[in-house]
Order: sequence, then C-alpha cells, then structure tokens
Amino acid sequence: MNLAYQTFSFVLLVAFTTIQPASGGDVLVLRGGQLFDSAKAELRPLGAVVVEGERIKELVPAGQPFSVPHGARLIEMRGKYLIPGLIDAHVHLVHILNSAHLTGDEVLPLYLANGVTALRDVGDEIVAESLVAKHSQNHPETSPRVFLGSPLVDGDPPYHRLIGHAVKDPEEVPHFVEDMLGWGVHTFKIYVGTERRVGKRLIDEVHRHGKWVTGHLGKYRAQEAVQDGIDSLEHISSVFDFVLPENRPLMPPHHERSRYTEKELADLRYKVQAAEANADLAHPRVQHLIEMLVQRKVAVDPTLVVFRNWMLLRDLPEIYGNADVLAMPSRLRDTWDASRRAALPTPESLPLRKEIFRKQQELTGRLFRSGVSLLVGTDAPVAFCPPGFSIHQELGLLVESGVTPAAALQMATLNNARALRQDQNMGSIEAGKLADLVVLNADPLAEIGNSRLIHSIIRGGKVCDRQALLKLVPTE
Repeated sequence: MNLAYQTFSFVLLVAFTTIQPASGGDVLVLRGGQLFDSAKAELRPLGAVVVEGERIKELVPAGQPFSVPHGARLIEMRGKYLIPGLIDAHVHLVHILNSAHLTGDEVLPLYLANGVTALRDVGDEIVAESLVAKHSQNHPETSPRVFLGSPLVDGDPPYHRLIGHAVKDPEEVPHFVEDMLGWGVHTFKIYVGTERRVGKRLIDEVHRHGKWVTGHLGKYRAQEAVQDGIDSLEHISSVFDFVLPENRPLMPPHHERSRYTEKELADLRYKVQAAEANADLAHPRVQHLIEMLVQRKVAVDPTLVVFRNWMLLRDLPEIYGNADVLAMPSRLRDTWDASRRAALPTPESLPLRKEIFRKQQELTGRLFRSGVSLLVGTDAPVAFCPPGFSIHQELGLLVESGVTPAAALQMATLNNARALRQDQNMGSIEAGKLADLVVLNADPLAEIGNSRLIHSIIRGGKVCDRQALLKLVPTE
C-alpha cells in the first residue's frame, strides 16, 4: 500500500475511535402524494408510509382512514412524489479521488444530497475502500450505504497498477475470492487484461459464494463471458466493442505507444474513431449478442455519462463548465481540468465523436427494447462525472436513448438493488424494507429531470438536510 493510502487509513482509524452510530427508534410518517412502485414502474396514490426506526413499518393505501401516531414526525406529501432512494451502481471511492488529494468520506454527502442512498464501488484498493464504508456506517446521516467491490482482476501487469490485481493462473482464484469475502466484498470485477480461463474460474468461484461478477472486458470477449455466466457488463463499450468487426483499427496498448510519433497516434486514433462512428448496428452479430444477454439474463450498466463527459466530448464547454462540475471541490475541478488539457481531442474529430456517442445511445435503446436488464451507474468521479449529480445526468441520457422515465427510475432503484443482492432490503417502497426514500417536488415520470427537484431525503428513517449536506463538502 502506498503512503497516501496509509495516511488516509490512519486518519480515518483515529476518527473512528470517537464516532458512535446514530441512534434510531423515532416514528416518521409521510402522508399523501404519489408513490413510485418500482416493481410495476408506475405511480399510484399514497395514503401514508409509516417508518419506525430504520425500516418501513406500514404502507397505508390511499383512501383508508389513518391517524398519525402521537409524537411522530410528519412530512405532508400533497403534490409530491415518493421514490425509493437512488443507487449508483458504478463508482470509485478511492483511487480517482486520491489524485485530487480528496478522500471518499469528503464526497459522500454529495451523493446523499442528490438522493443517492447507496453506492456500489466497482474497483478500488480494498483497505482504503473498507475505511470509507466504515465511515458511511458510522455517519448514516451524511453518507449513503457503501457496498464494496474487489480490486480489478486483470492480466499481468494490470492496466491500473494501484487497483489492479494480476491473476495469470486460474488456481490463484479461490484464494483471492476468499480474501475478498473476508473484507465483505459484494461485487467482483473482471478487467480488460483478464483471459477467459481466469475469468470463467472467477465467475464459477464467486457464484459458489452467491456474489456478483461484473466485467469491463477486453481480452475476454463479451460473447465468451456471457456464455460463461457473468452477471453484468460494465459500460456500453463492453457490448459495443464486441459487435464491431474484429479487423477494425485499434489503438496500441498504452505501454507500447512510446514507439509511435504523436502524428502516428493521432492518425490512428482518427481511424479508430471513424470505424466506431460507422458501426453497423443492423448487423446480425449485434442482434446475436443482444439475444445472448436476454437469454442468459446478463445485465448491462451503460454508464453513458462517462462516455459523453470524458471519453468523447470533454472539449465542449457545456460539459467541462456546467453547473454540476462547478459545484465540486476546487481540488477535484483542477485535477479534472488538468487531465482535459493534457488530452484534448482534435477539433476535426468532433463530428466522429458525436456520432460514436449517438451510436452508443442507439445501442442502449436497443438493449432496453429487447428486454436486457439495465443498471444505472456513473463511473464518478472520473473527470466531469460529478459525484451525486451525475446520476441525474445518466438518467437523462438513458431517457434520450429511448428508455422511458419510469423504466429509468426502476433501473436506478430496483434493478440496482438486485445487482447488489439487496432487493430484500432496498430498491422498492415496501413494509419491512429499509426506509431509504426521496421526496420529489415534481413528477419524475412526466420529466426525468424532475429527479433533481428534491424536497426531502430519508436515509434509514432519518430525514437529512440537503443544504447542510452540501455544506459538509469541501469547497477547496
């Protein structure tokens, strides 16, 4: 573990010695309004939701007589809309923030202030990641729930050396899985350099323990991973890249790019973008992979926001200078901007890049209409994907792609809860489930952007002050 991680771990451990868990037991009532039924993906009139402690005690149907218990806190819901707490299924809470000299606990309030009550980390250094999760447990009034992901299972050397775990021999897999289970990992992630024989062994071993395997694929083809039983694919590129012709131009691996001149790399990058922009989504191989995803019940987490905001269109002022970005700590904004200026795309490639993103959205819409289960993740805090705020951007991009607002909300709640194997506790508003709830001032099914119009946030039965949460986040 490097010095930055050691320092981070020590500071949090010292802090934990003085922190006590928040107490529960109060009764909260939300009366009237409309409730989003995430199982049916529809709104219905609400009589009341009664919360006791951290769980929902009772749902009172509309029109049924009901008296507010004495001493209960009451939120009047007339003209308002109640949805389950949002879940971001693709975040990183350590290694990206580390480059900006921020720690995960400093950005957790940004998520909760945006109605995100749970996070799925999909690749980080496990000790530091665990400490962020412990901070969340000890500060439920300011933090979403954090579900741990393994370091990236990769080839040797790993693509991301700080968070990659090289596995060359399938016989190494059982020990790695046991070690990660000891840390409480929920999601195991296969990365770009993993070979099929290692990936299949990981899938089999993780499934033996009832956990989830996802993949950001490269050497291990999507068709192979789906056949081998992977649970989900991360990024629309993990579908898009494997329906393109195999003889298309490709960028060389990063460790080989020093052999090329800048002009040679620029010319090759343009050819790669041209090939992607001209992708034939009507080709039979596209439908074949989609049918495999449906038949094998493999979910896809498109993370469209990271492709638009960073990978493809980071040179546009409306991306790098929007209000969500400006709300971030200056350390994070400065780091993002330095990355942007160090890797500016060429202006002449902009039409190609816009067409690639349009094709990615078109493919996302096809996945939805074909019955593929979609998840909602953001890859925050990759550059210009602001923690918390970017889930609302992702919901908007999904709707632009042809997903209905109701289905997009279902994906960000119930589908994501299922990917965490937590749908018995969250993802829908039902008696016995955790009271992770968001009250909206306007109908999100009429306009998905209304997901931003937050009136109240309830995390584990506790009402959170949105403005107070935002003030907890460093400005510098």
